[in-house]
Amino acid sequence: MEQKEQNRMIHLIAAKVMGKDLSPEEEGVLQEWLAEREEHREVYERVKQGDGVRELLRLQRAGYGERMARDFSCRLQKMRRRHRIGMACKWAGGVAAGVAVICCVWLLYQPKEAPLHLAVQEEIVPGSGKAVLTLANGAQIDVLRMEEGRDGKVLIDVEGREVEEPDESGAADETVWHTLTVPAGGEFFYELSDSTKVWLNSASELRFPVHFAGRGAREVYLKGEAFFDVTKTNGAAPFVVKLSGGDIKVYGTRFLVKNYAGEPLSAVLTRGCIGFTSSQGRDVLLSPSDRLEVSGENMRIEQVDTTLYMSWINQMFVFEGQPLEEIMKTLSRWYDMDFTFQSEDLKHIRFSGRLNRYQDIRVLLRTYEQAAGIRFDIQGRNIVISRDS
Repeated sequence: MEQKEQNRMIHLIAAKVMGKDLSPEEEGVLQEWLAEREEHREVYERVKQGDGVRELLRLQRAGYGERMARDFSCRLQKMRRRHRIGMACKWAGGVAAGVAVICCVWLLYQPKEAPLHLAVQEEIVPGSGKAVLTLANGAQIDVLRMEEGRDGKVLIDVEGREVEEPDESGAADETVWHTLTVPAGGEFFYELSDSTKVWLNSASELRFPVHFAGRGAREVYLKGEAFFDVTKTNGAAPFVVKLSGGDIKVYGTRFLVKNYAGEPLSAVLTRGCIGFTSSQGRDVLLSPSDRLEVSGENMRIEQVDTTLYMSWINQMFVFEGQPLEEIMKTLSRWYDMDFTFQSEDLKHIRFSGRLNRYQDIRVLLRTYEQAAGIRFDIQGRNIVISRDS
């Protein structure tokens, strides 16, 4: 909740600087702050009339950001609003820099000249719909999409032909498994035999039965990230997603699962109810808008804005106060590139921003450069991140 409240505060300051409309309550807080001291008015006018991003960064380096944030903090704590904005002074020093970052988000689609160090030696392009279907007999087929065919949903291969899956039914009591592997720089939509819909993100793998047998659990195995829209069934046939750190059990609902190696396992519920059982046997239930994060034996649940985590389904990247390292991991999977930080502290700078998934990555990197005094050098398919000299 603390990070969410911090982001709300940053958005309030940035909104006024960039000419956005504030609510009456927000406008009242700002006007009271401006009336309190001449210094406040002078600072605001300098930011408003000049280059807001650079001015805010200059103020932050001079230490003014902490004083400004503390003034806002004390005033906001007195406010009782419908969506109460509260924040602690322990993060106050980062507000001015945060404002600059949010400002750059609203400048995102304004045309600007690309910095010279973003000249590309090898083009980094967005991903596309693609996957490899591995059949039970070991055969592999490159597929591009799933679409409506003569007899329901069919897969289309790279040559535009319908994929004819062989008859692998085997014995009556034998479950036949297929695997969909989505590479870095890819995404794929697939509909299972029970009509459950699955959107697979980059660098992900789904192992699933060709047909769900009998009245038992409908089990699939996931590595990476996927969004599930699970078909509800009559009777005892729960849908189970088997993960590296436990299992998710549902009866009919919509949810997102992130299960990448080396990262905390997470699940976000948008509709219905799901249960998670960890590898250690601990059980938790999630309600709509809950986000579960599992790291080792530690589990925590928080309420979130689900649109933030659903954005890739809608062909967007939406970042809200996330560490740059986390942002670059997300981008690297989709753009199929690597990245290198020249210093550890750069990994922890928090940014916000929006980018269409099919847009040039340089659009987002350019705004981050202008906002925080860092630079992105594109060297082949590797992006080197350093402080701007």
